[in-house]
Amino acid sequence: MRNQRLAFILSICLAATLAGTAHADVPGIKDGAQMTREISAKVPNISTLELQREIERNPELVLIDIRMPDEIRGMGGAIKAPQNVNISRGWLEFQVTARTPSKDTPIVVYCGGNIRSPLAAYTLQQMGYTNVKNYADGLIGWKRQGLPVE
Repeated sequence: MRNQRLAFILSICLAATLAGTAHADVPGIKDGAQMTREISAKVPNISTLELQREIERNPELVLIDIRMPDEIRGMGGAIKAPQNVNISRGWLEFQVTARTPSKDTPIVVYCGGNIRSPLAAYTLQQMGYTNVKNYADGLIGWKRQGLPVE
């Protein structure tokens, strides 16, 4: 339990550090926060209520948690849903086709706090998937609502 709490605290600190990291303005180079802002306008976002409805109504849905296994443990689990799968962001392009062989598969991507999931959703769109959404509230928002995790 102590290791889980420590991992959770470290993952929150890392996310906060990455979200607020200062960068040097270099002409022609975008940082992660800038890319996320731009991409967010290109990827449909869904709310917690919309995700709950999708999970209940759509057995074909693939809910992709892009966090690393240590993050999942450290943050106290993942969204409890039969459609939930974990494909770490770094492996997404290489492993997603095994889980979602059709380009029309409904996919919702999430992470802990909506830092990396918009980038992952956009990548899936670039790969040719046509029905991709981002769960903007992330696991933090899910847990705030008191919804089930596993």
